[in-house]
This record gives sequence, C-alpha cells and structure tokens, in this order.
Amino acid sequence: MTKDMPKAKKQTSTRKRSDSKSDGEVVRLVSWVLGLVFLCGSILAGRNALHGWFAQYPIQKISVLGELKNVDQSVLEQALSPYIADDFFTVDLEKLKETAESLTWIDYADARKEWPNTVIVYLQERIPVANWGKSEFLSVKGEIFSAEHVQPDVNLPTFIGKPDQATVIAERYSKMQSILREIGLSVSALELEDRISWKAQLDNGLTLVVDEKDSVEKLKRFTKLYGLFTEQQKLKLFRVDLRYENGLAIKWKKDDGDTDAA
Repeated sequence: MTKDMPKAKKQTSTRKRSDSKSDGEVVRLVSWVLGLVFLCGSILAGRNALHGWFAQYPIQKISVLGELKNVDQSVLEQALSPYIADDFFTVDLEKLKETAESLTWIDYADARKEWPNTVIVYLQERIPVANWGKSEFLSVKGEIFSAEHVQPDVNLPTFIGKPDQATVIAERYSKMQSILREIGLSVSALELEDRISWKAQLDNGLTLVVDEKDSVEKLKRFTKLYGLFTEQQKLKLFRVDLRYENGLAIKWKKDDGDTDAA
C-alpha cells in the first residue's frame, strides 16, 4: 500500500498539467476568434466610412470625344448613362470601354478620369469601305458588321460573296478600279461567284464577267477595245464576257432598250 501511493500522486499531477494546457488552448482560441471578429468589424466599419467618403465625389459628366458620323447618339447615351451612378474613385473604366466597343459602329474606345467629377471617353468609329450584300458593311479592317436601321451607302461599292472571301474581293476591287479608271469607268458592285468568276457592275450600267485566269490581262484587253468604241456604241453595251483565251463576247442593247440581242 505504501509503495503505490507515490504513483497515484504522479498520475494526479499529470492530469492537472493536461487540464491546465487544455484551458490555455481554449483561452487562446477564444482570444483569436474575438480578435478576428474585432478585425472584421473594423474593416467593415472602415470600408463603410471609405464608401461614404467616395460617395461625396460622384461622376456628374461623361464627355465623348471623336468624330462620329454613324453612331446613334441616343443609343450611345443610354449605354454610358449607368456609369453616372458611380463615383470618381471606383468607376470601372475597363468595363465602360467594353460597353462602348459593344456598340455596332464603335471600333475602339478609351476612357480616363478628370478630377473631380468627369469621365472623358474617346471613341473611334468603324470606317466602312463597302456595302456587304444588302444589309451589312465591310470595314477598313476587313470586318463585316451589321448596322440596324442603316441603309446601304450609295457612295460605296457593294461586295457580294462569302464572308471568308471579303479580303480577296476587296483586293480584286482595288485592282479592277485602277485599270478601269483609265477609261473613265468605276466598279459599283463586285461579286465573286461560285465558279471563281468575277461579275462587276460598272457605274455606267455595263456588266463585266471575267474569270480568275489572267484576269488582269483580260481587263486590259477590254480597256483597249473600249477605247475604240464610239460614244453611241458604248451606250449600247450591256454585258461583256471576258472568259475567253483570245477574245470576248458582247451582248448589246436593242434600240428599244431590250437586252436579248447579242
């Protein structure tokens, strides 16, 4: 009995140290949680105070710069108006730029802030170089885009073909123009047909058809022949087919305006 007593005391001492350690961990955990709660509260309070301070500097004006010919002003104002509700410090300029560039006629947008209450937006409009089909446009960058409530521009040529042919058609138009301009003619519409032949409607009503093979040489051959025609003969020309190795086929108008005669 006497020998067992020291062992019992040692067990009791170990248990007390273990309980003391557990109590310390609980205290530290509670302190950590309370500190975290206090920190979050301080951050939230600071954020609310900062937000209140920011709100003293609302955006009051959005100034738009750039030469805009086709952009619908009412649509533009409606797109940018939500940013008036922001303040000078938190207005999202990147999002504003994305909003502007989502509009049909806008090619590029940039924005900057001007103290204390203004956002300046610079807009660059898409530049159409041709009508594409009946209801779209081809931009100077080779992009096909739609424009609601906008009619084809009579001052621009019209291109017809598949979307992935846009660049090819534009390049061929440029070559044809440089050749035909020498005899006072201009291409008003150019179509790339499925059989890899080009149909060009000229500004005087004449239609030219030429295939891909040696097309430039064939056009030059036509210009030489055209220069030999009298003015009356030129007026009677209806269609010229250049898809021949050593010649061409001409369809003439009748005196009554019919085009069945060849």
